[in-house]
Amino acid sequence: MISALARFVDALRAEGVVVSPAETLDAGRALDLVGLEEKRAVHAALKATLVKDRRAAEVFDRLFQRFFAPPVFPRREQRPGAGEGEPSNRRNQGGGIPPPDADRKPKAPDNATEGQSPRRRAEPGKGVKPPAPAPDKRRRDRALRNDRRQSEIPSRAQASRPKPGSARAEDPTHRILAARMSTDEERRIAHEVPRLIEALRLGLGRRLVRASSGRPWVRRALRESVATGGVPFTIPMRAPKPRRTRVVVLADVSFSTARAAGLFLWMAASFLKLGRNTRTLLFVDRPVDATEAIRRWAARAGAALPASQTAPSRRPRPGESIAPHGVSFADMIDTLPDLNPHAPSDYGTAFHALLTSPKRPRGRNTVLVILGDARTNRFDPLPWTLEELSRGCRAVIWLASEPRPKWGSEDSVLPLYLPWIDLVVEATDLAGLAHGLTELIRRL
Repeated sequence: MISALARFVDALRAEGVVVSPAETLDAGRALDLVGLEEKRAVHAALKATLVKDRRAAEVFDRLFQRFFAPPVFPRREQRPGAGEGEPSNRRNQGGGIPPPDADRKPKAPDNATEGQSPRRRAEPGKGVKPPAPAPDKRRRDRALRNDRRQSEIPSRAQASRPKPGSARAEDPTHRILAARMSTDEERRIAHEVPRLIEALRLGLGRRLVRASSGRPWVRRALRESVATGGVPFTIPMRAPKPRRTRVVVLADVSFSTARAAGLFLWMAASFLKLGRNTRTLLFVDRPVDATEAIRRWAARAGAALPASQTAPSRRPRPGESIAPHGVSFADMIDTLPDLNPHAPSDYGTAFHALLTSPKRPRGRNTVLVILGDARTNRFDPLPWTLEELSRGCRAVIWLASEPRPKWGSEDSVLPLYLPWIDLVVEATDLAGLAHGLTELIRRL
């Protein structure tokens, strides 16, 4: 319906009716409230949001009746006033193929009396195949609900995705992380993380400020000397602008998103100071502070866990091959005593526990980063908890580990959280996670 509304607005603009983007958004919200079942309600909702004067009302009424007219299907009967040889539907107009029994002489009926001659030609349109029945109403309503649910994004939330590149499908950076893969395939993806970290360091630059000590700022010196004619000529110093933003990372480490969480935290540890201005919380059904564990996991060299915790499992777990310094992400999760990675995901309970705990993210410069697929296993999503968390933060960024067509499907409740999110990044692969980290660093 969104595309149909956009085409209708374009038709109004072509007739000289001025419709702003804000009025178009108001029209979409009005349609969401009144529904699409009654034509009068749709007409009143669009007219109240798109029309501002009498001339625009006349143009609107004319275009609405023409734009939202019901489809015309071909009829089997002969149209009134049609000639004997004129076809009764548009399919055979313009010299088309006549019906198959148009030239055949029909048999006389059994009850025909003497003197009554049978009709020489069949009735027009008699041999035309009847039109296919309209699709089922239930199927159309389901498709309409899915289209509305997947295409609408609230005004506060902005969707972002990495730019498509020319890489081939077998590129490890574009492999879907939620799909099943072997340990070797996961290890090939993990080998790409150091290269992406170096690329991010080259591509991202921090803003510089004037300081009393530091490195010479030659460009600033030349710019100031031009303004004063070169007298006096002083060389200012430069220093990185201090970061005062506090980052809180809330990552889902359930079976479906543990691989994406491990790769993102590995890259984030190279740019964020864990423990000083960054706090890391891992959750499945309740949040657990893992800042110190993540910092040791990303920094220690060659450390090993006890044999009871490093015993091989029956099937490969997500994150077993993500090991920056010899310890896998899956084994690091097992060291957290209050975290149960085998529990069903429950975002509503996790958000509520974070909201009522002393570790609740607060501050006008705090940025909350959430990584997950928003699948609650039919538990209550409690969207008001995320609303309360967002009010205490400057921005909320959600890294979605599933593609956009799956948002809101089955037990995914991401559309319920979208009104309280400032940026949604489609982070389904390693390139998407790097793009989400870039968006985070830009807001620091």
